[in-house]
Amino acid sequence: MVDIHNHVLPDVDDGADSVETSLEMLRRAQAEGVEAAVLTPHFKPEDDQEKAELHQQRFAQLQEAVTGAGILVQLFLGAEVGFRFGLAEAAGWPGIALAGSRYVLVDMPPGPLPGGLEKGMFELRTAGFRPILGHPERHRQLTGDERQLARLREQELLFQIDAGSLTGRFGQRTQAAARLLAERGWVEFVASDGHNLEKRPLALQSARQWVEETLGAAEAQLLFVDNPWRLVRGESVACREGRAGGAARRPVAKRRQGWLSRLLGTWR
Repeated sequence: MVDIHNHVLPDVDDGADSVETSLEMLRRAQAEGVEAAVLTPHFKPEDDQEKAELHQQRFAQLQEAVTGAGILVQLFLGAEVGFRFGLAEAAGWPGIALAGSRYVLVDMPPGPLPGGLEKGMFELRTAGFRPILGHPERHRQLTGDERQLARLREQELLFQIDAGSLTGRFGQRTQAAARLLAERGWVEFVASDGHNLEKRPLALQSARQWVEETLGAAEAQLLFVDNPWRLVRGESVACREGRAGGAARRPVAKRRQGWLSRLLGTWR
């Protein structure tokens, strides 16, 4: 498996607090079958190129430590970019796009959706990048607005959901949203979003088991292995029917109340 969203890079955000913690997170990941990881520290709207350079320095130091520890997990650098004005410009700075590709992991602020969300994503795509929306299932307003979800999918945004969301780590409502998105086919990646060793570990296996049992082994292979490897290699991500960039999408936005809104109504 390949984990494209985690906070293993030490001492730069709310993730791993030391190199030792980073190494233990990667050891445990290797034990459950993770062969590569794209490290995605938070890159906040107020951060600049100096912060990006710090990430690159810490990444080089961690790579050296991983080699010395004999851990066989390939490391790549990227960032979880907080939605900002000038998103396309920031995406072009070294160390921001995932694994040096044209894929960019975008994080939305909690609370109300940014007014310029669709415009910002359009500008990002116009600049030649492919935006990936990080854990949309955890954003209450977005999961309650099927029209907005449909518009983002029509813009060919890719969706990444957290493994912990599928297994219930973030509560029943988030779990329901994550599973519905996966069943709908509106997910391209499942990633750990791992922050530490206990509360939010770099763990994928339980979520992969749910996908295999519910959606089949081929879908699990796509979300945990094939698509992440394609991203790392800079290749086009595969989308099955109904996905961003797929051959067919049903006009869900025309319904008065959407499938997700109805099914999540219990948790409001």
